[in-house]
Amino acid sequence: MGEGGGQREYQRVQLEANELRVALLEHFGFADFRGPQEPVVQAVLAGRDALLTMPTGGGKSLCYQLPALILPGMTLVVSPLIALMKDQVDALRRRGVRAGALHSNLSGAEREEQLQLALSGDLDLLFVTPERFRSERFREVEARLPIQRLAVDEAHCISHWGHDFRPDYHRLGDVRERLGNPPVLALTATATPAVADDIVESLRLVDPLVIRTGIERENLFFACTTVESEEEKIERIADRVAGSDGAGVVYSALIKDLEHLHGELRRRGLESLVYHGKLSAEERRSMQDRFMRSERDVVLATNAFGMGVDKADIRFVIHAQIPRTLESWAQEIGRAGRDGAPAWCELFYFPEDIAIQQNFIEWANPTLEYLLGVYETLRGWGERIQSKDLDDLRDELLIKNRGDNRVQLCLKWLEVLGVTSGAFETHDLRLVRELSPGELPDFVGSEEKRKQDLGALLTMVRFATKAEECRRVQLARHFGLPEPSGACGTCDACVDGAAWHAAHFAPRRSGAAVAAEDPSAGFRRGDWVRLGRGELAQVVRVEGSGKRVRIVVEDAHRLERRTVDPRKSRVEKL
Repeated sequence: MGEGGGQREYQRVQLEANELRVALLEHFGFADFRGPQEPVVQAVLAGRDALLTMPTGGGKSLCYQLPALILPGMTLVVSPLIALMKDQVDALRRRGVRAGALHSNLSGAEREEQLQLALSGDLDLLFVTPERFRSERFREVEARLPIQRLAVDEAHCISHWGHDFRPDYHRLGDVRERLGNPPVLALTATATPAVADDIVESLRLVDPLVIRTGIERENLFFACTTVESEEEKIERIADRVAGSDGAGVVYSALIKDLEHLHGELRRRGLESLVYHGKLSAEERRSMQDRFMRSERDVVLATNAFGMGVDKADIRFVIHAQIPRTLESWAQEIGRAGRDGAPAWCELFYFPEDIAIQQNFIEWANPTLEYLLGVYETLRGWGERIQSKDLDDLRDELLIKNRGDNRVQLCLKWLEVLGVTSGAFETHDLRLVRELSPGELPDFVGSEEKRKQDLGALLTMVRFATKAEECRRVQLARHFGLPEPSGACGTCDACVDGAAWHAAHFAPRRSGAAVAAEDPSAGFRRGDWVRLGRGELAQVVRVEGSGKRVRIVVEDAHRLERRTVDPRKSRVEKL
C-alpha cells in the first residue's frame, strides 16, 4: 500500500510484434530485438514482474526504456552508481527522451527541479540510487510521484549471497510496498540460482517471468595462467600488453601493486594509465575520460573502475590477481569486446594472492559484536561525535589496515536502519535513535556468510586452476545454465590460446610512435619534466585528454604551480 492511501492502478498494454518493432525503430533506431529483449519488454508492458540476467553490454536497459516510452506514467530506475546513471540519462536525453536523475552530486536546487519535473508528469524515466529512498524530501513526495513501473539495475546487489551486496538494496522490497507495489523488472549480468532466488524473494516478485541467459559472449577468449612468482607474473603481463594492440584494462586488488606494475611496464617502454581510490576525483575523471577517448590506452585499475564505463572497443581485460568470486570475474571480463570483435580475457593466478582475498573476506564480514562495538563507541562519544572522523573510529577500534572496511560496513548498516544520520565527512554525524540488535537481518555478522564467501573464493580458485575442462562449461554449471556441447573454440581448455591470440591481435605500437601522433600522451602524476626554458618541474595533475590535455606542474625550485599545454609548450619527460 502506498502512503497516498490505497493500491495504485498500473497501466498495461499488449502490442503485436510488428507494432512493437515499429516503436523500437522509432525510439532507438533498431530494426529488431536482441536475445530475450522482446519477451521481457512484452512482460513489462503487460504489468508482469520479471527478472532478466543478460551479459554485460547485451542491451538490458532497453527492456525498461522502451516500455517507459510506450506506457503512460513514469518508470523509476534504481541504479547503484551516480556515474552510471549520469551516462544513461545523458544518452537518453540525446535521443530526446524525458529522463532525469536524483543523486548527491546535484545541488539542492537541482534535485528539487528534477522532483518537480517528475511530479508534474514531465519525466518518462527517473533514475535514483537506493540511498535516495532514505531522503526525507523524497519520502514527502513519493506517494504523489506518477510511478507506474520500477526497474532495479544491478539487482545482484540485493542478495547477501551475491558478490556485491549493498544494505540499501536489501530494503528495496519494503520500498516497493511503500510505493504501492508497482510492477518490477530486475536486471543483472551475473546471478547464480541462489542469487536469483534471493532477488525474487527480496523484491517480492509475484509469478515473475524469469529469463536467465549466458553470462558471456562468444567473441571473448578465456584463459587462466598459473605463475610461480611475482616476477614471472609481471613479465607475462608485460608480454601480453606488448603483444595486444588496442585498449585494455588490467585489474589488481591492491593499489601498491598497481603502482608497482605501472613502473615495471614503463621500464619496458609500455605506458599505462592508473586508476584507484587514492587519486583525486578530478584525476579519476581525467583518467576515465582519456581512456574512453583512446583507441589503445591501457588502464591499470582496482575493481572500482568499470561500472558505468561503456566503451565498446576494449580489446583485452587482464586480472593480475585472482578476484574474490567467479561472479566478479564474469562481470569484469564482460567489459571487453562489446563491439562484437575478438577480445582477450586472461587471469594470472599466483597462489600467494589468495591471502589478499582472504583478508578482504575477513574485513567484509564484521561480527555482530563488532557492529555493536561501533555503535557503543559512537554512543559513548556523545556530543563529541561531530568533532571526530573515520580515523578516530578506526583508532578506537584498533584498526590499522586501511583495507579493513568493517568500520564502513557497520556505519552503513547503522545509517540504513536509521540509527544515525549525517556523516563523518560532512561533520554532522549523529545518533538519532537507539539500536536494537534484533532489527538486523539474520545474516549480518553470521559465520555462515563468512564461510559462504570463503567457499566462493575456493570456487574461483578451482576455475583458475582447472585447465582441462572448457571454461564455458564451468561457467554454465556455476550459474545454473545449459552447458554447451563440444569444444567452444574460445578458451584455453579447448584450443591453443597462443595461436588464437596471434590470429586476432597485432603487437602494440611503440610508445614513440604513439607520442609522435599525440605529443601530450604519457604524462602521469609524479613525472619529472623539463620545461622549455630548462626549468625542472614535477607533474601534480593531468587534466582533460587528447587535444585538450593540460598538465599542472610544480616548479622544483620555487614550488609554484602552473598549467601547461604540452602541444604548445616544450615539455620533455625525464
